[in-house]
Amino acid sequence: MSISAQGCLDRHGLAMRLLHWLTVVLVLIQLVLAGLNAWLYEPRPILAEALVQAHISFGAILFVLTIARIAVRTFGYRAPPSASSWRVVAEAVQLVLYICLFMLPISGYIRLAALGFPIELFGTVTLPTMWPTPELALRAAAVHNAIARILIGAILIHFAGALFHRRLTGEDIAHRIGFGSRT
Repeated sequence: MSISAQGCLDRHGLAMRLLHWLTVVLVLIQLVLAGLNAWLYEPRPILAEALVQAHISFGAILFVLTIARIAVRTFGYRAPPSASSWRVVAEAVQLVLYICLFMLPISGYIRLAALGFPIELFGTVTLPTMWPTPELALRAAAVHNAIARILIGAILIHFAGALFHRRLTGEDIAHRIGFGSRT
């Protein structure tokens, strides 16, 4: 059925599409900031510090967006219908994505707070730290890094699923989260 015959019933709502693409952009920014920080940590520590502060700030925004997405999905949101036999897999991957997006900022905050690291959001709001606890900071760092790797894997699976779904099932789902018309 064409988009004109079916209308927008087969698309995600505008709020969910906006939240999805804002999340995509912020995750990409976070990956770049984390990579640059690791690359510049020793040769340019002052720049690396600025990158960490930006990573923290964008992480806080990503955390709020994730909570908004969970709220939208929890309170009355209905995903477009899908007859795909892959739906269970897609929902499992989405759950992993949500868990990672929720837990990454928490583990990052615990790590930095346990180090006594000054946590500022865009240089304006200072979040509380805790008494320096190096062991907790190390554990939180390990959790943060593990979750980041799981997130990257889930993103790759999600992206591959979006790319190959039509070929596997014949159902064109890419337009459901986009802003353009189906072609």
